[in-house]
Amino acid sequence: MLNRGLLKMSYVERAAYPDANEDSLVGKPLRVRLLYALGVGVLGYFTFNALVLLAIVQFIYIAVNKSKNDEIAHFCKNLLSYLGEVLAFMLFLDDTPPFPFAPFPGNETGSR
Repeated sequence: MLNRGLLKMSYVERAAYPDANEDSLVGKPLRVRLLYALGVGVLGYFTFNALVLLAIVQFIYIAVNKSKNDEIAHFCKNLLSYLGEVLAFMLFLDDTPPFPFAPFPGNETGSR
């Protein structure tokens, strides 16, 4: 997921060295990166709130049935992976924009 060699360079330095990954935003203007970051940041905000809500639902489910709901747990795991991708993109740790510009985490056919 992360190209360790590119992490040592700033975004401006990486722009001079285009990455082999065609989905990457390396080499594109910083304002394009800002627009992508704002868009996925909004999605990340809703994802975080959905995770909090699902945690409450899972807690209630466990209190009633004395066992966790595996489907909710699996879905939360995928949402958590997506939130990690959003944060990695926004913090310049990964140059590939996350979903909806790439496959959703947990999708075996299109995993990164």
